[in-house]
Amino acid sequence: MGNLIKAEFRKVLTTKLWWGLLIPTFVLSFAWSLGVGALIDDVSSNVADEPILRQVGLNTSELPWAIFALTRSINIAMIFPMIFGALGLATELHRKTITTSFLTASSRSALLTAKAITYALWGAIFGLVITLSASLGTVLAADSSILPGFGDWLLIVLAGLIAAVLWTLLGLGVGALIGAPVGTLVLLLIYALIIGPIAELVITGISEGGIWAGLMPNGAGNGLTGSTAGQVIVDTVRTAIENANVMVNESAVDALEVALRIAAGAPGAMVWWASGLVFLAWSLALFGAGMLRNQKRDIT
Repeated sequence: MGNLIKAEFRKVLTTKLWWGLLIPTFVLSFAWSLGVGALIDDVSSNVADEPILRQVGLNTSELPWAIFALTRSINIAMIFPMIFGALGLATELHRKTITTSFLTASSRSALLTAKAITYALWGAIFGLVITLSASLGTVLAADSSILPGFGDWLLIVLAGLIAAVLWTLLGLGVGALIGAPVGTLVLLLIYALIIGPIAELVITGISEGGIWAGLMPNGAGNGLTGSTAGQVIVDTVRTAIENANVMVNESAVDALEVALRIAAGAPGAMVWWASGLVFLAWSLALFGAGMLRNQKRDIT
């Protein structure tokens, strides 16, 4: 297995794809966090008149609004590890270059397992680049008073790393199922950029709490970081409410949390670990289906 993993790493490093995607990954997450961070003051002023916040006398400048710049930039940049995974196996299948690998490996299962481990590690590398560049852009753009605490920041970074690994495996599985790079990219990009986001907003609008949106692949993947961001803000508000000994309608707090999750790009998302489990299930299901498809695929 170790030799197979080494061979897969060498195969990836001999192409230009890994650095050709890592560069725009860094640029997009950094630029997005800079842009969103620059709008933080407008966001905080727009919510200054929220009844819940007025009622407890909470200064909106005390809330860690910059967490939205961090999460939104992480979520939008996840398209690149997804693309990386999608092209990983689909390109080899399309060009028939995987034939030699299948014939020389001890078994197809061993080779596909080695690919899964290799691309999971590359997903972690993409996640590290995304979270670091998003963190850098957020720090540069946002005032220090609205930055999240270290613990919350670390949790979002961890969630971002997990999301990058799962998006990579999901892309790898879809590529393995379709076996054609163009078809795989078109399908994934249309879903991730158009169908998924629109469906989530529609479902959130017509269903109470929008929980069904959080069960979709896009919603669950974004929920890893987005639900954390919303929860951090809500927890700050709840703490202020408790300290002020003010009675507030619980449904109003829940409504605020839903609005904050939408602002974080994760409408209908559950708590981060639940979103992670749902997204893990989607990734494993699609990856597993792709692997089963290639157990008997004609490689000649």
